[in-house]
Formats: sequence, C-alpha cells, structure tokens
Amino acid sequence: MNVIKWIDKNFEKYVLLILLVTITLMLSLQIVLRIFNSSQPWTDRVAQLSFVVSAFFSISYCIRRGSALKIDLLTKKLPEAVNKVLLIVVKIIMLAGFGLLTVGAWGTLGQYVDQGTTDAALGIPLTFVYSFVFFGFALTIIRTIQSLVFEFFPEKNPEVIVTMIKSASDSENEAENNSDNNDKESK
Repeated sequence: MNVIKWIDKNFEKYVLLILLVTITLMLSLQIVLRIFNSSQPWTDRVAQLSFVVSAFFSISYCIRRGSALKIDLLTKKLPEAVNKVLLIVVKIIMLAGFGLLTVGAWGTLGQYVDQGTTDAALGIPLTFVYSFVFFGFALTIIRTIQSLVFEFFPEKNPEVIVTMIKSASDSENEAENNSDNNDKESK
C-alpha cells in the first residue's frame, strides 16, 4: 500500500525529472559533438521527444498538485459556496475535454499501429512515441477525477492532511509564543 501511495504522490515528478535530465544530456552531447564536427540527428530528436512527453506529464502533475493555471479575479469576489460549485463545474468541463483528447490520442495511436511507421532519426516505431500522448491524457483524466474526489472529501488528499497538520502545529506554536509574550508583559 505504501508503494501505491508513493507512486500516487511522486510518479509524474520523477518522470519529469528523468525527462529534464535526458533533455539536458542530449543537448549537451549535441553541443560537444558539434565542436568535433560530428553532429548526430538522434540527439536532437531524443531531446525533442522528451520535451513533448514532458508537456503531457506536466498537465497531470499540475492537476495533481492543484497548481493548474487559473484566473481568479472573478472567483475571489464570489461567495465561497458559489466558488466551490464553480470549481466543480470547471473540473467536470476539464474532465470532458481531456476525455475527448484521450479518445483522439487513442485514434491516432491506432493509426500508427496500423501503418507501422518508424521515426526517421531514431528508427523506433511511432506507436511508442504516440503511446505517451495517450498515456499522458489518460493520467490527466485520473488526476482530474482525483481532484474532484478531493473537492468532496478533502480529508482523502494526503497533501491537504499534511497542510492541516502543519497549520495546526503553526497555530500551537503561535499560541505558545503569544502566551510567552503575555507572561513577559505581565512581569
């Protein structure tokens, strides 16, 4: 069970870390190879594909962390109950949109399976490349559903629990500091 919790919390983070290191290494290798006039097209292609894959994993990572791009000018002025309903409606619309994108990615993946095309620079099947697009959108759907569940049951979100524990300990520390200050003032 701890392994599943760890994967739930860290999967995208470590995939993105690996992709960032891959991009950095491939571009650095390309620079070194150009110095010796021995440029290789596959290094650029690996960096490019790593960047594209990182974009799809970034979506689900941001949704999991609750740090998706938002414009909250209007929502700050609304009552909390209306704001909560609006947030749920937006997440349902996101779920529908990502559902459509996942279906489209599945269709594209099916076309590349039928054609059997390979990448010119790397020689790998394009099915492998486009499977990351499908997997990224499918993971985004899972994370969006997860964030909807967390809206209804915030106690199920491990990050909220950690925040609640931190804020409770901060409140205790603040209360202790206030009592210490009151003791000093009375003396």
